Amino acid sequence: MNKEPLTTNVIRFLQGASFIALLFIASSTIRPAQGQLQNSNNSGTPRSGFHNAIGAKPVVRVHDTAERAMIASPQQSYSTTTTRTPSGTICGVESRAAHGQVAPNTNGGTLNPIAFANPTTINASGRVAFNSQVDGSERNQGVFVADSDGTISAIAIGCGGLGGSGDTTSMCGDASPIGGHFGGFFSENTVFTPDINNAGDVLFFCDVNGGDSRRALFLYQAASGQIVKVAAVGDPSPIGGTFGAVGPGSINNNGKVVFLASPVGETINSNLFMWDNGVVTKVAAVGDPAPGGGTYSGLGTESFGFQDGTFIPAGPVPDINDSDQIAFRAIVSGGITQRGIVVRTGQVDEWYVKVPDPTPIGGTYFDMQAPSLNNAGQIAFFSDYRPTPDTFNSGWFAGAPGNWHSPVTRCKQSMRQATLCSGLVLIATAHPTALCLG
Repeated sequence: MNKEPLTTNVIRFLQGASFIALLFIASSTIRPAQGQLQNSNNSGTPRSGFHNAIGAKPVVRVHDTAERAMIASPQQSYSTTTTRTPSGTICGVESRAAHGQVAPNTNGGTLNPIAFANPTTINASGRVAFNSQVDGSERNQGVFVADSDGTISAIAIGCGGLGGSGDTTSMCGDASPIGGHFGGFFSENTVFTPDINNAGDVLFFCDVNGGDSRRALFLYQAASGQIVKVAAVGDPSPIGGTFGAVGPGSINNNGKVVFLASPVGETINSNLFMWDNGVVTKVAAVGDPAPGGGTYSGLGTESFGFQDGTFIPAGPVPDINDSDQIAFRAIVSGGITQRGIVVRTGQVDEWYVKVPDPTPIGGTYFDMQAPSLNNAGQIAFFSDYRPTPDTFNSGWFAGAPGNWHSPVTRCKQSMRQATLCSGLVLIATAHPTALCLG
């Protein structure tokens, strides 16, 4: 699964090679961001970000030079079954979790998911995973799952300031498998959305107070009810040195995880790694040979800076399917292309799509974001492209070499009305924040 930074909808390309649209409806009252200060982008495609609590405008760094404005811990089962808003009342689809519902394991708190910035991921049984802030409790944030029968369960609960806020003293969160307690979650940016597989395992990212590391990527293993560490800041890297920063990742149905991490001293560029039952190995790193010649010069090329002075690799996040194929966006020096999407099968890397290949709707690709990869070896990805040499547009594309199509191109209708784009419905509403599934 991949977490593309779109604030209105996120597409998940599921294992059955079909698309499901997850729609996220924003409340008119939104808690200001406490963590994000800077969005650095070394990908070549400017991306906008939210203003932070003190009004500083995020800086987007363009690829070339320009800038512009494993210890397992047993976990108790905490869940609540609530009366959900009936289907069709909010936005014509089924509500999974809504603003104001009871948040389990928070001593009476209620969900405040800020849904436009907190999309969900979904598994084959319809269970969704999401981050949420919590109102009315000092245990004020966490990661949750919601089932189709209305049951909401807490995976991990934190407290204090949001992730990246600099709060290191709040100790009212759940115990962490690396010691200390879960602190701040990064619940105001789509790239930190937890991932869920068909077994109900949930991959999530948060700060830790009083533990062996300040920040880590964790995996809740549904079969055992335990949470284990995937990777933490300060862990040894399989390519030498230690991880100076760890970012989000994706999980397959076998419980394997691919994720971003960067060396000490690096604030933008990150490399790709895989975790498998406690063992971390390299997927690809800057300087590795690229298919067709040249070397990888950029893999994870986006990062976010936070109030505590830290940076977190943010994307593009790699994806992995159940055959252990891995898909990732790469930038190359001295090769047959400047950038594109690579799929690794076994130990062989293959360009699936690259600049300036022709798109299935005309024109040529200009840049790509993180791909999602299904079990048929097909990818879905968001891309900027040139309809003509002098014009730009964006769209979603899907398929595999020799069989591409574009299920969605950018809508030109107003975002303040119900808009249909090749099956994706974007809906605006004044109803309190909710997470909707269609």
